[in-house]
Amino acid sequence: MVNLSSFLIAGLALQAQAIVFNVSVGRNGLSFEPNEIRAAKDDIIEFRFWPKNHSVVAGRFNEPCVPAQAGGFYSGFFPTPADTINPQVFRVRINNSDPIVFYCSQNNGQHCKNGMYGIINPTQNGVTTLSGYGALARQAGNATSPAGGPFGGQIAANPNTSVPPSSSTTSSAAASSSTSSRTGSVTAVTTPSPTRGTSTSAGGNTTATANTAPNMGAPFVGLAVAGAAALFLV
Repeated sequence: MVNLSSFLIAGLALQAQAIVFNVSVGRNGLSFEPNEIRAAKDDIIEFRFWPKNHSVVAGRFNEPCVPAQAGGFYSGFFPTPADTINPQVFRVRINNSDPIVFYCSQNNGQHCKNGMYGIINPTQNGVTTLSGYGALARQAGNATSPAGGPFGGQIAANPNTSVPPSSSTTSSAAASSSTSSRTGSVTAVTTPSPTRGTSTSAGGNTTATANTAPNMGAPFVGLAVAGAAALFLV
């Protein structure tokens, strides 16, 4: 006889193993920290935004600083005053182990071209790597923001808005690379399963997709035009 309780307990145990990876956006110059992450299915990438005004966009490996054609995610812009951290975060659930590249689409200072990019689950064979994407990004022009507002993730309240006294809130130089694995300093999380999202950008192919969950209050209500929010606090 099948023990349904055992299946339920096993399912809850697997769900509880999901991990949240905290990624600082622009905390120490034009960088994501960490900028290389190894995540498993159902893990959450939580982007935390620092001054001045950054975004996170899922991209295409062979076309740097350009949004993924299908699926993907886009946070919108998070204007953040100096010496603070934004009171909201952008969370993306990982639904497979495929590589995903991401970048900041702020063009005041050409953030993507100047080092503000990262990768989730780089390939073991060395084809889809952070250094490979960076080599292409350095040759890119202006970055592209997807049309419309945020999608492919969840905007939520920042669980930690304290700013360490020694923190740097400038965005004038690229920081060194950093890596986060599932054995690193991360937080376990249990979250409900969100629904699938799509991108409105056109052209090219994407190597991975992300899920979408309902937004919990976007940082700007009038975010219908992606470029408009980029004009604040640049």
